[in-house]
Amino acid sequence: MKLDKKTLALAISLVLISGSGFAETTSVSGGTINFEGKVINAACSVAADSINQTITLDDVKVSKLATTGEAAGQPVSFEILISDCDTSVMQNVSVTFNGQSDSTTSDALANTAGVGAATNVGLQLYGPDGKALPVGIESATIPLNGIQNTLPFSVDYIATGAAATAGTVAATATFSMNYS
Repeated sequence: MKLDKKTLALAISLVLISGSGFAETTSVSGGTINFEGKVINAACSVAADSINQTITLDDVKVSKLATTGEAAGQPVSFEILISDCDTSVMQNVSVTFNGQSDSTTSDALANTAGVGAATNVGLQLYGPDGKALPVGIESATIPLNGIQNTLPFSVDYIATGAAATAGTVAATATFSMNYS
């Protein structure tokens, strides 16, 4: 059987049209990616893993927070890693933590947990020297010793009033690096 040119052209067109249905693409919104960074003129950079941290404290019994100013005695360590340090620019670093201070114990971070929050409880920060580090006060100075440096800190519950009551505890602190 011999096909004429018109029939052959029609057959090829139908094959191409039916095949093109499989080649169509569909675009769907996928989401948003935010990129953030900072150019600084400092001796070191804060490592990405240290910029936003969540520190989880162990549960504490109310009986450990019975007296105003009493820490629970179960500090949790955390670190700030700084990298790409140039000791020819600066030789020392300290850190200042800022956040909402407790209304009774202003050196401690306030419990901002909201509904269901424990009362008469705050969070006390401790500097690299192991001493209480009040909110808004510069920590002890740490000498920079190479390209990467680990700055040790800790946090503990502290009674900020009469006996603590049970509930959740949360606080947020920002920090700034002080080079000298």
